[in-house]
Amino acid sequence: MKKRSVWGQFALPIGGVAFLVGLALVFGSPATGPAQGQERVRFAYFPNLTHAPALVGVARGEFQRALPSGVVLDPKLFNAGPEAMEALLAGEVDVCFVGPSPAINTYLKSGGKALRLLAGAASGGSALVARADVPLTSVRDLDGKRVAVPQLGGTQDVSLRYFISREGLTPREKGGSVEVLPVKNPDILALMQRRQIDAAWVPEPWASRLIHDAKARLVVDERTLWPGGKYATTVLVARTAFLEKRPPWVERLLEAHLRNIAWLNAHPEEGQTVANAELKRLTGKPLATAVLKDAWTRLEFTSDPQRSSIDTFMKAAAESGYLPDGDASIAGLYDLAPLENARHVLALAR
Repeated sequence: MKKRSVWGQFALPIGGVAFLVGLALVFGSPATGPAQGQERVRFAYFPNLTHAPALVGVARGEFQRALPSGVVLDPKLFNAGPEAMEALLAGEVDVCFVGPSPAINTYLKSGGKALRLLAGAASGGSALVARADVPLTSVRDLDGKRVAVPQLGGTQDVSLRYFISREGLTPREKGGSVEVLPVKNPDILALMQRRQIDAAWVPEPWASRLIHDAKARLVVDERTLWPGGKYATTVLVARTAFLEKRPPWVERLLEAHLRNIAWLNAHPEEGQTVANAELKRLTGKPLATAVLKDAWTRLEFTSDPQRSSIDTFMKAAAESGYLPDGDASIAGLYDLAPLENARHVLALAR
């Protein structure tokens, strides 16, 4: 059977994509942006704890300080990976924190031209949670259930489809019994509270918010499904044209990225405080202390891209019909030389 990519299968009209990208680029941007004609780096990330290296890097000014004098960091906020990748393809984003599945899809959709994966950012931090009154104890119990994910083609969507397939289950749109619903994270919480979904596969802090605010139960910490408990949740990518045009800027941003990860790991309490303050600035509301602490326990911040897990995500996306037709290869996806250069610079500076 001929496979369809996620981009064709669930494509919006051109006007709809333009509106989505425009809305995402406006939402969360700082009130004062770069002046007209001023050089800038369009820097995308999500208001999720899985993007904490970006949250604290923006809040503490590390990324801005890494750039040459006169170059402005221009933050862009998105809800999920496919939105951010549409903006990158449109040339509206230069550097982006994103899940591995949208990065893979975008790389393959563009024939290997659009982006390069530069580093890891977070491992872990996703979970399957269920309503308290729904008898779910494992992935296998999703048979006949309604399960929400943040967006079709996103990393949690691909994880859900991959792990239910290992249990012999199939999504309803392919003739199976598991109904997969793409819903934005804040709306998943509302649907869970109204008992309109049975479960959700979501990143942090949304898994912990569902547990604390919607009285949901943790069914599966996704780490338990991966070898060694490690898998890429968030990676750092750059638009290839930007990387080729501004390699020194990219290396300096990676130096800042490494500093942010080191700081988060050395100062977990302060890291939680800074990340939560940034979430309040971006969304208007901070996380409750219990939610924040619970979510943090399921996260690891690392520059390691966890390549073996990315290979698995590619396999999962292919099985789900989300990759372009033909033989797919991500051999050219990685460009880790700038990361190694950044590590060398920081080592010499110690």
